[in-house]
Amino acid sequence: MSFEEVGWTAGASACILGSVLILLISMIRKWTKPTLYGSGAFRHFLESRSKLVQEKYCPPLICLSPAMQFYVRTKYEKPPPIQIVKETLKLSDGGIVAFDHFANNKGSKDKDDYIVVISPGLRETTHSVKILTLANSLLANGFPNVFVLNARSSCSIPMMSKMMTFASGDGNHLNESVENLESRFPGKKIILVGACLGAMSTIDYLSTEEANRPSIVGGVIHSCNWELKAYAMKCSSGINYQLFNKGLVIDTLHRIEKSYTEEERELKEEWYQEKGINMEYLRKSKSIWDIEERFVAPLLGLSGADEYYQKVSPVNKCHKVKKPVVVINARDDFMAPFDHFKLPEFVKNPNLVLWSTAAGGHVCFVDGLFPVTNYLDKAVPECAKFMCDFVEEDVDK
Repeated sequence: MSFEEVGWTAGASACILGSVLILLISMIRKWTKPTLYGSGAFRHFLESRSKLVQEKYCPPLICLSPAMQFYVRTKYEKPPPIQIVKETLKLSDGGIVAFDHFANNKGSKDKDDYIVVISPGLRETTHSVKILTLANSLLANGFPNVFVLNARSSCSIPMMSKMMTFASGDGNHLNESVENLESRFPGKKIILVGACLGAMSTIDYLSTEEANRPSIVGGVIHSCNWELKAYAMKCSSGINYQLFNKGLVIDTLHRIEKSYTEEERELKEEWYQEKGINMEYLRKSKSIWDIEERFVAPLLGLSGADEYYQKVSPVNKCHKVKKPVVVINARDDFMAPFDHFKLPEFVKNPNLVLWSTAAGGHVCFVDGLFPVTNYLDKAVPECAKFMCDFVEEDVDK
């Protein structure tokens, strides 16, 4: 064997060995049990009862990076066979939203006294795979009453009133959905579930006095952008620009201008003109910050994106939450970094529990490959079930 061949073989072996070593280190760091942060009774109750808390979350080797988590879940997760029952909810301002629920074919109805309301992320609806798999898992875990509260101007339902459609963290529509369910199903308890934008809306609602009603049990949210300004900056830089920002900007601009009816188009034109929105300038937006500076803030009567971020960020309102809330977030979530939670302040509210995993990315948490499964489809129903048990045992005392 020549000197060159020996050198090449040694170099290749070193590269392979180095790659294996890096993979092993990543596995050790990522394949860990979740950590719970909180100072209240529910955190200790959950930690003592939940088997999932005691188990390691081990994403597939190909999904050790958050970018691959996003790619695999987006491309390969399949929707379950689940029947959607379409409904709408008429809001007090004249608007209409899709308020769908699911036919329960799972048989189990252990939690028939409870209703789960899911608030999807900005780009998700009832028909999104992530929502369908979560709803299917809730049904399978004994929650027969699962509803999805979609955003305005989605699911082919036109915007019918001059209300903010694209604002993050606005929980007003949740209050109306809760009142609707209370009138239709008197005596049933309600658990709120939210993802990303829907998580922010859930926190916003639970921080208000309207949420302190007997029917509300609490909330389970995940992948929540705790500090919105930092999220917007993170979203528009590096690989996040390609993974999230670019598609999110295109999708949001499309929704802003899209009209399902001529009446809706005229309504939008009139509304945007009243607020001084420069549509040509808005169409040149390259980031989420641009849209919130040029469109969202003016519609809300705010001076700009910075004031808007201050107004809607969960970090500024979580101290007002008076119901149990579990926040499931991954420490490698590149859109909602772990340090944004400001743990010393977070744990001051005994009603909050942070369920933190080492891996999972943003709204991903891939748990298997053949087929692609999801850790959230186990964690969310588990948290919801123990939240019910906690409230029931507390009442019995």
